[in-house]
Amino acid sequence: MERTILVPIDFKVESLNALRLALNTINAGKVNVVLMYAKIPTDSISDFLFYSPDEMVDSLMTTEFEEAIAILKNRYESLLGNISVELFHGYSANALSNFLEARNIDKIYFSKNYKLKPGKKGFDPTPLLKKSRVSYQEVGGESVVAERKTLSTLFNYFGLEIANH
Repeated sequence: MERTILVPIDFKVESLNALRLALNTINAGKVNVVLMYAKIPTDSISDFLFYSPDEMVDSLMTTEFEEAIAILKNRYESLLGNISVELFHGYSANALSNFLEARNIDKIYFSKNYKLKPGKKGFDPTPLLKKSRVSYQEVGGESVVAERKTLSTLFNYFGLEIANH
């Protein structure tokens, strides 16, 4: 049975730890993943006219973040289906409910040890997500060191070995 899970992100590699821990708890079936970034909606008409969600995601995406997603895809190849990065705009429970329903989200995963640190015009959707009707689970027990900013450190944290060149 194919399921869809949601993990809120802040486009920092550390925010993907919740996805890694979530995938470790899932036993069977394919899992589609929605990585959600919450962004404050603009009230400028000209911003709406030239708005492109794909361009916004591309501007927020870092090379390290893309590489970390690729590592997760390779490590959990048999479990993972599709991974998509989606923007959420809104503050209301109804807006969030529509977002979750449109993407057929079955469960939401949060990290116990990492607090999202969204960039400019972003916000932490955790309180809003916890109030939704979709079940959620907080994962993690081991400490995530805040200084883990390099990709090589994260590889080691994920339990992967990389060769030193």
